[in-house]
Amino acid sequence: MGAPALNWIFRIVVAAGALSGTSVVLWLPILGVARAGLLATGLLAALGLAFRYLPAFDPLGRVRWRLEPASDGVPECALTFDDGPGPDTDRVLDLLAAEGVRATFFVLGTNVVRHPDTVRRMHADGHAVGVHGMEHRKLAGATPAEVDRQLDDLASALGAIGVSPAPIYRTPHGVKSAAVFGVAKRRGLTIWAWSRGVWDTARPRPEVLVGRATRLARPGMVLLLHDGRGEEPAPDVSAMLAALPHIIRILKGRGFRFVTLSNS
Repeated sequence: MGAPALNWIFRIVVAAGALSGTSVVLWLPILGVARAGLLATGLLAALGLAFRYLPAFDPLGRVRWRLEPASDGVPECALTFDDGPGPDTDRVLDLLAAEGVRATFFVLGTNVVRHPDTVRRMHADGHAVGVHGMEHRKLAGATPAEVDRQLDDLASALGAIGVSPAPIYRTPHGVKSAAVFGVAKRRGLTIWAWSRGVWDTARPRPEVLVGRATRLARPGMVLLLHDGRGEEPAPDVSAMLAALPHIIRILKGRGFRFVTLSNS
């Protein structure tokens, strides 16, 4: 939800290509068993790509991407921030404190080393500090050893500043693999994707971000924002910062309650 026009165009082109390819195979002058084999091969290839690169997609349901309904019926949503902390994360924390909202931060170890006091404050303010990795590396083809290294190095960086992360894990870009699931299970980590991204790293106008975040908002929404941009030392998150208070106030006005992923 909330995708920019070019992203929707890409999705439409991919879907049209898949339909065209299927039509071509169905009309090929070959035996039915060969046709079925080609279709099955194409389907498996498509499922394999979806498994790796669609953050919320997992046929076994091991990825969480939305909140369970609250027992008291109040609509809930979760603000999540990836790639931080950054130079402006304290401003994010100020805004959240002013609104009385707690959020979830999936942090990178390289940025934890740069901004240790910010992470301590994040934790002290009651926000959930989640696991993102040591570096912002896609893990589609990573071995278990590489996934372990990403998590071990991040754990060391957080341990050095006295912060224990919540047992929640979001891989960079939401990219995943069998190794990611195996390591996460062994470590007792819940893998989280999101139900709505707003593409704030592209730095559109703040009002665009507000519209993407609040348009058609539904109970259980997990909203993806960024207080960093990969391992950039000085990312520009000004558009997100300008949009954030409006996003919160609009959702509050619609009766939403904000929760962290660690208590969902």
